[in-house]
Amino acid sequence: MPRSVRARVLLGSVVTVLIALAIVAATVPMSLSFFGAAFAALVAAFIGAYLVQRNITKPLQALTQRADAQPDGDASFDVQGPEEVMRLAAALRRAWAAVRSEHDIAQEERGRLATLIDELGEAVFIADDDGRVALANAAARALAGSDAVGRHLAQVVREHEILAAFAAARSGREATATVERTEPRRFMRAIARPLEGGQILLVLQDLTTLRRLETVRSDFIANVSHEFRRPITSLKAMAEALEEGALDDRAVARDFVHRMHQEIDGLAQLTNELLTLTRIESGAETLTLVPQAPADLLADCARRMGPLAARADVALLVEPGEAPPVRADGERVAQVLANLVHNAVKFTPAGGSVRLSAAREDGRVAFSVADTGVGIERADLERVFERFYKADRSRSGGGTGLGLAIAKHIVQAHGGRIEARSEGPGRGATFRFTLPLAE
Repeated sequence: MPRSVRARVLLGSVVTVLIALAIVAATVPMSLSFFGAAFAALVAAFIGAYLVQRNITKPLQALTQRADAQPDGDASFDVQGPEEVMRLAAALRRAWAAVRSEHDIAQEERGRLATLIDELGEAVFIADDDGRVALANAAARALAGSDAVGRHLAQVVREHEILAAFAAARSGREATATVERTEPRRFMRAIARPLEGGQILLVLQDLTTLRRLETVRSDFIANVSHEFRRPITSLKAMAEALEEGALDDRAVARDFVHRMHQEIDGLAQLTNELLTLTRIESGAETLTLVPQAPADLLADCARRMGPLAARADVALLVEPGEAPPVRADGERVAQVLANLVHNAVKFTPAGGSVRLSAAREDGRVAFSVADTGVGIERADLERVFERFYKADRSRSGGGTGLGLAIAKHIVQAHGGRIEARSEGPGRGATFRFTLPLAE
């Protein structure tokens, strides 16, 4: 109990005793024994008042100390005392339980929000008004370094567009900025927004992959339009020529019909490959996975593609090896090898060679198709597996532009990886893919 309360209790007791003495003095003649009795009564009053205030203030002091404790501290309100004190303890117990419950809920929500922010793909910074980073999620730390918190924003983010957006947000308005770089290819969007308390929220979105997908989509539309426009234009021209009189010339008509069949076969192949690719991508194509000997797969491919290589005057060689069996769909892997060999022969000049090999590599088997052909530009290496993607040099080479895309998705459906390597134009190319070992 505060000192003022205790003082009031003692003062009240003293006043009561004095009033009692005054009444006695007014009615009874004073004597020495009276003063002795009065003094004894006064001492007894003081002792009684002390005991009363101690009985009240001690549990109140305990309640005050425990009420001052933090919600996660020791806040037991089990004290003994007068009825009024017990009721106060019960009320404090209920209030503390409510506070503790709200505190636990707030802590849980705070932890959930912190986890959510940390798992965001966007980089999130919260900086003070002077630019010092107070919070950075996992994506932000990966971008700016693990020691980003505590450093100045200009030390961890170098792009002047982002810093300009942050400076604009310090003036009290939301600002956005875009960052585009070519070497290395990078596209980012920054959003800076002022928060309460003078802090600034900065969100960085890496849109490089999205921009690349937009480029792929644009190229896909352009390429598929090219692939369909050429045979359709050819068919239309030959049909019009036949209508205008070529039909009466049997030799010309027969030649036109033969060409129309070729164009229709090409369209049919293109349609079938598109359907095949779609089925593989969607997972609708069922693979029959059984142990397959890599040597047998390579030998069968060389036997099937040998006539094509011979017509192009390209040597098709199979390097001996003892690679362990793989778990694969033999027909689909044969299709991958055929597509890679067909591509290698098409871009290898007469007198060149194409080598097939397979070897164990890091718990898998790596298949390789290496040629001595025209090679691949470095900028094209990552895109040769895209649907319909063709480098300009290959426009006259024929084909649908889907063979490598189909090969990629078949390999990925097996749980493997495929890649293209080349030292540059005129230095050949190597296509490698991996398949898991048979159990």
